[in-house]
Amino acid sequence: MTRLSIALVATVAAVISFARPAAADPPQPQTIALNRCNAQTVNDAGAHLHEYERRTARDGSAGLLQRYGALADIVSALSEEHEILDSICTDQAQRNALFAQVGAYSAWALALESDVAAKLNASCPAATKALPTMMLADAWLALANVVNDQGGAVPRPVSEVAPKIRTRADAISMALPEWPNTSNYWRDQVTANAKAAIAACPSPAPSPATSP
Repeated sequence: MTRLSIALVATVAAVISFARPAAADPPQPQTIALNRCNAQTVNDAGAHLHEYERRTARDGSAGLLQRYGALADIVSALSEEHEILDSICTDQAQRNALFAQVGAYSAWALALESDVAAKLNASCPAATKALPTMMLADAWLALANVVNDQGGAVPRPVSEVAPKIRTRADAISMALPEWPNTSNYWRDQVTANAKAAIAACPSPAPSPATSP
């Protein structure tokens, strides 16, 4: 190798060595937790719900069951996300905003699920009303929990989703209590009465998902 070539190699090596950044320290657990405290998963669920509301499920039991399962998965994922955010988010304002979204989207998913449940059980009039009643009770409780936990304030996500629940409840003559009167006890009473009605149906009906 000529002297000029050796000089060029040394120069290039020196430039590469100078330009290469030092290895970064691994992120600390506190940083990972702060970065995880965000609405990405919640927003993804909301995007799916917008799509499901825009496009109805395919006709036939297969299409309805597929949609029912997808909505149940969203409810379950939001419940899990609520637990994760509750364990890592420390700023109260951020917690309130995230939990409002989680509660609202959970309620919306349950409302859409109630539409599918009614169609799946059209052969049994009792289930056609009782199953949506159970799901709407869960949905209303999910919204009420947000409002009551935030001292009676109604966050925007809740105010946007509440009419979706009220419209469906009105369609089946279901009374919805005021926020302060909406509790687990109320939901459980509604559920017990609905299950008693469903017992008259000739075949098992799908169980509603549980809201966070």
